[in-house]
Amino acid sequence: MPRWYMLLARCFGCAVIEDTWHYFLHRLLHHKRIYKYIHKVHHEFQAPFGMEAEYAHSLETLILGTGFFIGIMLLCDDVILLYTWVAIRLIETIDVHSGYDIPLNPLNLILFCAGSRHHDSHHMNFIGNYASTFTW
Repeated sequence: MPRWYMLLARCFGCAVIEDTWHYFLHRLLHHKRIYKYIHKVHHEFQAPFGMEAEYAHSLETLILGTGFFIGIMLLCDDVILLYTWVAIRLIETIDVHSGYDIPLNPLNLILFCAGSRHHDSHHMNFIGNYASTFTW
């Protein structure tokens, strides 16, 4: 069993790796030459909801989903970290697509965590806020 602080540090490392990957490739998916073929499927909903988070073109799932596994490949050495990272990532993904900015949300305790307001702005304007987790 890993120590709790190592578990949190590695989950944070996975989040930074995934967020960096997601930002640059998500921004690329908004390029005018490819947007209508791949990423437009995900943007069919201007008011996102939890299950819509996973509604995407299969190529988008493959492209953006790769970032999730990079952190695991680099930082994961036990199944507890794997399960923790999967749980955190799924909760965060559904939260930002929920359409609700819950004031007492524990995810708001994470410094620079974007939240649903940040992501809703992306779905309404189709530009900016390309990162999956952080605002930096």
